Amino acid sequence: MAIIQRYLLTLKQKPNLMQKLLTLGILTLLISCQTPKKHSDKFFTNFNKNIETYFLAELLSINHRKTNKQWEEYKLKTCKEYQPIVAKALADFGNLNQSKIAIETAKLNDTLVSLGYGNDVMMGILLEQPEFNLLQEPSDFKFSYTHLKNPQKKGLEQLISDYLKLLYNFYQNENIDDFYEKNIRFYNGAINEVQTHIPEGFTEAMEIYYGDDRDEYIALVSPMMIWPIEDNEGRGIAATVKKDGKRIVYEVMSPYVQVPVDFTKNNYDQFGFDYQPRARTLTIHEFGHSFVNSELVPYQKQIERHSYLFTDRLEKVMETKGVQDWNVHVIESFVRLGEIRIAEIQNDKKRADYLRNYHTNLEDFIFLPQLEEKIIEFENNREKYPMWKNFIPELLSVFEESTTEFVNKKLK
Repeated sequence: MAIIQRYLLTLKQKPNLMQKLLTLGILTLLISCQTPKKHSDKFFTNFNKNIETYFLAELLSINHRKTNKQWEEYKLKTCKEYQPIVAKALADFGNLNQSKIAIETAKLNDTLVSLGYGNDVMMGILLEQPEFNLLQEPSDFKFSYTHLKNPQKKGLEQLISDYLKLLYNFYQNENIDDFYEKNIRFYNGAINEVQTHIPEGFTEAMEIYYGDDRDEYIALVSPMMIWPIEDNEGRGIAATVKKDGKRIVYEVMSPYVQVPVDFTKNNYDQFGFDYQPRARTLTIHEFGHSFVNSELVPYQKQIERHSYLFTDRLEKVMETKGVQDWNVHVIESFVRLGEIRIAEIQNDKKRADYLRNYHTNLEDFIFLPQLEEKIIEFENNREKYPMWKNFIPELLSVFEESTTEFVNKKLK
């Protein structure tokens, strides 16, 4: 309870946290209670037909890709063996692999890659639109922020706007909604698996830690997204959307448990998400990006000054984790730091220790011990630092004090 008591200091700056603190305190005191507890009203688990339809189109597009084609082919080859929804989708729609939606999806993804984006940028764009089954045509897309300058910016906005309408028409013309209705038991099973493993009170703990809040947190299962499953690894994609006056944080998650495909089965009893460590890590991790990424934008020049720490050895290690450069490494380190400290706030020492070992020793985010030592100063001085973003310059000083020799030694 000592950590929670330190947060009482934040009430002078953010009185609206009182109710959250009381709720978190009650949850902590009851942590050993065996009575089933409901999640916070802010947290939901679901699936989204826009997202699933997009990933279906990606499955059909792979033969037309010009960039990353070998990787995409490998993903499809492996995942269709242990992702039943992928196998079912290919059985129902695989004959459309020469259709316009297949060709245009490949074109979109190749263009995104050429401009420094990945398909993760499409998640927020798709979630801003009405869900396709509501029969509302997508509106034109405009970037709120992009590194692109005109005319690239306008060109990509037009390409995405045209694509959204094409994807919507694909959903309608091919009656994709019928596929989701036929497989609703599988989707509901996936939702229930995730819901079972998410820790109580984590949204309150996140908001207390970061000193900021969101209106809703939604974990979206995506049995259609392909990502090779090894050691229960899965892919998570974060997106923050402002919709109907609300700020909503989404996490889109691929399966991380292999479920061998069996076409003789009418029903499955596993759905690809029944692994507690990954469910918890992915969910809290991806929601953490909502609090970290945008706050680091003003510090890009300062972060870049330490890019020499992204040594050849560190770069090689990070390649397997999708971390392409120093800026992303800093973001991912800060998000992982938040995971550990949020577990501590919830008095979940077992989870905190698991995360320390996993992220530091297995994933090689080697700066986490120093960052965690530094963040204690923030936690003990919430009058001075009411919000996490106020402490960013101090966290960045950890890199100022490091050397390339330290990096390479830690990676031996």
